Amino acid sequence: MTSRTARILGGQLTAAVVGVLATALVLGGGLAGAQEAPEAGTGVAEALAGPNTVNSAAIINGSVTGQDVANASLGRADIKGGVAPLFARVSSDGTVLTSKGVTGAQRLIAGAYQIDFNRDIRNCGWFASAANNDAGSAEAGYTTVERRNSGDVDSLEVRTFDASGVIADRASDDGFTVMVVC
Repeated sequence: MTSRTARILGGQLTAAVVGVLATALVLGGGLAGAQEAPEAGTGVAEALAGPNTVNSAAIINGSVTGQDVANASLGRADIKGGVAPLFARVSSDGTVLTSKGVTGAQRLIAGAYQIDFNRDIRNCGWFASAANNDAGSAEAGYTTVERRNSGDVDSLEVRTFDASGVIADRASDDGFTVMVVC
């Protein structure tokens, strides 16, 4: 090949490479085909779920808050299991009147009760409150609540006290309510 032929081919090759690069820049928005992120509310989410809707593929974990959900738009069926509170309304004789997630309750001694739940509650928070179990007002008093013992992962002990601070059963139409939130 002569030097003149090499110069002609080299010039044509350079022109071809420059043409390919120019085409990539103009049509692809950049050498790697980069494109700008869509504005909020357009593009990705709409492609996945349609306009004005969102599905799980369009949600980044932890990005949805209570402000993002319309009031009264979610029901109990929408809440993941284990998130809804566990509770019991218990009479002074240890009878469970209403409950969710409670497998049993019993009066241990005067003013002391064991409440058993259907799962491990060690990583949960709990509280109890003296209550009237009928229409009326509860007698004065207070309650304490704690895990039953370190080996028992699903039970609480609730103690009820009269107004003077002495452990005692509540009146027959009174009792307490205990709630566990995980």
